[in-house]
Amino acid sequence: MSSEVLDRTGPRIEGPVKDLLTFKSAERRLVGRLLTYWHSLCEGRSFPRLQDLDPEYIGDDWRWSFILKTGDHRDFPNFAYLGPEIAKYSGIFLTGQDTFTNTLLDVATHKLERVFREGCPLLMEDIVTCYDGQRLMFRAVLLPLSDDGHSINYVLGAANGRFEG
Repeated sequence: MSSEVLDRTGPRIEGPVKDLLTFKSAERRLVGRLLTYWHSLCEGRSFPRLQDLDPEYIGDDWRWSFILKTGDHRDFPNFAYLGPEIAKYSGIFLTGQDTFTNTLLDVATHKLERVFREGCPLLMEDIVTCYDGQRLMFRAVLLPLSDDGHSINYVLGAANGRFEG
């Protein structure tokens, strides 16, 4: 995908995200494949609609994906869909906490407000330490969706990772 195509199609994609879309080896990564698919659905709009998504086209990546229904409840979105592979992360707790409340799924969604504020996709990459001491190289993407083309009322996301060592 060329930068000219990105410029014509409208969504604000800049810096590292734009570089990722134009870098072919990014297609090997889940976050890159889903971002490229999301962008293809924009068709000149700022955001695709929820009904534009085709789980069959997304294929195996759908198992690592999730959809957050935000509507008027941005502080407490509901999972409209939670893929079986990403669901496993909901039970992996992180170290450095007083209580067992912060999971890898929380890490994948913790910058949701930034997606609303900036109105563009967000890629995240981090190394987190799980409660048992294992270190996980973790990537996630949050992609805004809008039924009316203006207000973000769903977010398509995906995350995966691998343990070091």
